[in-house]
Amino acid sequence: MKILKGQYLCCAVEYEIPDNLLYAGYCHCSECRKFSGSAFSAFGGVPKNSLLIKSGEEEIRYYKKSEASNMASCKVCGSSLFADKVAKGLVHIRLGSLVDFPSLKPQAHLYVGSKAPWFDITDGLPQFETMPSERQAPT
Repeated sequence: MKILKGQYLCCAVEYEIPDNLLYAGYCHCSECRKFSGSAFSAFGGVPKNSLLIKSGEEEIRYYKKSEASNMASCKVCGSSLFADKVAKGLVHIRLGSLVDFPSLKPQAHLYVGSKAPWFDITDGLPQFETMPSERQAPT
């Protein structure tokens, strides 16, 4: 299986994940907008045990957003790294931090009920007001 490499703006943290994203999407919730500093966060979900920090682990800072989610950022440059979804055993990798391109492209827009009013979604992907149920989620 192809291995995807990722790094952050300052290159202090480098990681690898297998090219087997479970899902990928654009999250428009207010928290992801704040964490990313953009209209949305492009993310891909992988099992936590498949994330391999190759260098700079000591440069990762964690913020406990909730019981279910820890947000990771770089101490050196402040880049948004990933969200550790503790209860699910997953991490949401910020797709913009990948050096290589994943096989799976974003499949949907989530939390469009709270998207930035100045941003228009024009790509035709499915849109969900909140988090889609497993039955509704794109495959």
